[in-house]
Amino acid sequence: MRLLYIEDDPKSRARIRHHLSCRWPDVELTAWAPVQRGALPPEFLAQGYDAVLLAQSWPGGDGLEWLRDLATRPGFAPVIFLADRDSAQVREAAESWSAFAVLCKERIAHESLLEAVQRAGLQHRRQLADWRVSPAAEESRRFGDARIPGYRRARLLARGSVSQLYIAESEKAGALVVLKVTPSQRNASGIDQVFDRFLQEYEITTKVRHPNVVRLYELGVADDHAYLAMEYFPLGDLRRRMRAGLSPAEALGIAAQIARVLAAIHAAGVLHRDLKPGNIMMRSESQVALIDFGLAKHLALDLELTDTGLIFGTPHYMSPEQGHGQALDARSDLYSLGIVLFEMLAGAKPYTADNPMAVLYMHRNAPLPLLPESLASLQPLLDALLAQLPAERIADAVGAARRIEAARSEWLARLAHA
Repeated sequence: MRLLYIEDDPKSRARIRHHLSCRWPDVELTAWAPVQRGALPPEFLAQGYDAVLLAQSWPGGDGLEWLRDLATRPGFAPVIFLADRDSAQVREAAESWSAFAVLCKERIAHESLLEAVQRAGLQHRRQLADWRVSPAAEESRRFGDARIPGYRRARLLARGSVSQLYIAESEKAGALVVLKVTPSQRNASGIDQVFDRFLQEYEITTKVRHPNVVRLYELGVADDHAYLAMEYFPLGDLRRRMRAGLSPAEALGIAAQIARVLAAIHAAGVLHRDLKPGNIMMRSESQVALIDFGLAKHLALDLELTDTGLIFGTPHYMSPEQGHGQALDARSDLYSLGIVLFEMLAGAKPYTADNPMAVLYMHRNAPLPLLPESLASLQPLLDALLAQLPAERIADAVGAARRIEAARSEWLARLAHA
């Protein structure tokens, strides 16, 4: 039995789990805490669950409003509504919005709960079995030219020159995921470089187990296409967060998280090589996760997936040595972190020009623009991250994290005494 419970109270979740485990000892009860995680993504249909349990209320939330929304989603899993107390008015409202069953959370009836869950699961499995053989289901498994079983296409997220990104619902993961899909093609030597890059990205990301690294679910091949299923971030990336506005303390807090995860990546022998706001995703308003290890280099691997003499990355965030095709170490990622931090603090990139080569030249030769006067106390930190010579930068990511956290503490202390 696999259930999703939309409820913010951990005690209530524990009580429900106790009831369910009496009949299903291995029940999988996944919690969705609305206060922390917000609304369910609009594309989500909970097809990987037997049923959904929905609380009536939580701080600042109304379960009936959620139920109205879920009722408009064709194919959504059955919803068992848990009212705060026994109320004919609430029961009538919930039933009018297609609640499969309405129970009282205040005095939960053990057998009624188990019976409702069992009936909901049976109904949902029958409906899914019918849907899976329908033309709509067949079409939903199409991701460009590839048919990928186990995933329901929600929408195209982005289309690049090599890969396409889709938002899809994974029945196995019980969640929306991002599917990166690309043709699997072998060159004249018989090497499938695209799949090798996918394989390296999967191996690197699964090797670095850290709360600030994207979660990967599956690597596979279907219809001569390679695909990678990874975590979906409804809040978007750091670019969106910056557009909403960041205080200096928030910017420093995010930078410290990035430095800590870089320390874990570097300890595993990996350089990211493409650190930029578009590759820094927001799990919440304050927690980040790094994605896109397609350009990462594992220092212990013999396979080099970039051609000699070519420069890969994003010019605005490249270290001087990366922009000039020179040997890289961990300090190159720290330079990119410094650029990201500068942009978070100043609201603009430090170097801009009409063409990428001019930007690369500025990284090596132009003086670093100064932060606004109000942020002058943070300038030494930026200078230490953005030194043009690697030997003059902070030596490693652990040291960078400490410097950033110390700068944040000093900033907050000054605010407290202002």
